[in-house]
Amino acid sequence: MFTEQALPPALELPSEVLPRVWRGRDLWAGVGITIGAFVVLIAAVTLTSVGDDELDPMVGAVATLLFELVLGVAVLLLAMHRGLSRADLGFVRPRRWGPLATAWLGAYAILLSYQALVFVLEALGVPTGLLQEGNAVPLDADVAPLVVVILGLAVVVGAPFGEELMFRALLFRGMRGFWRLAPAMAASGLLFGLFHVNLSVLVPFTLVGALFAWAYEQSGSLWVTIAAHAGFNGASFIVTLLLLE
Repeated sequence: MFTEQALPPALELPSEVLPRVWRGRDLWAGVGITIGAFVVLIAAVTLTSVGDDELDPMVGAVATLLFELVLGVAVLLLAMHRGLSRADLGFVRPRRWGPLATAWLGAYAILLSYQALVFVLEALGVPTGLLQEGNAVPLDADVAPLVVVILGLAVVVGAPFGEELMFRALLFRGMRGFWRLAPAMAASGLLFGLFHVNLSVLVPFTLVGALFAWAYEQSGSLWVTIAAHAGFNGASFIVTLLLLE
């Protein structure tokens, strides 16, 4: 069972390696679980498609929500197996809330800067087709309200909890037990970018993942990155709904 512990004090030298709470095999297990869950997700959605190119929206929404829940539950089970506390995962009061604003607004700044760079490259005649696909939520105007609700839960609740537990509480925090801050931020950020399986968002989401890792360490709390992730996804989801035709 999880046990309550006080918030671990911030190290005077944040670039140094942190006390090790995860084993190397736990990090590999996290990567393996993520890949396995993603393969199952794709297989489930594909096998239940209603046509060659048309997927059942309800199946897709439910599968996406379950996928995010699997990520979070897997980390919680690993933590219980290792005897880790909620504090070890970051479920504590933040030392400061400033990193929340930095992470949330910084994520938008990264995406806007990246989009501006793509426009510049396009103006210079560089092919940018693969860089402009984006990572839009799969919705259309005639989708059932229940699908919207389930997909909204997956995007605004499931993803922030599941992905923050996997990529910040497990992978980034695990790497910090072996590496200094910069390489742990870079490596966990890259895994976060690759996780979205979309070349058009690989670079910006890698940077966002690294930024969230920084916010997690600076605040000492996973609640900060969960809130930033939920706010970012929530705003994007609302915009998507408003633009439905």
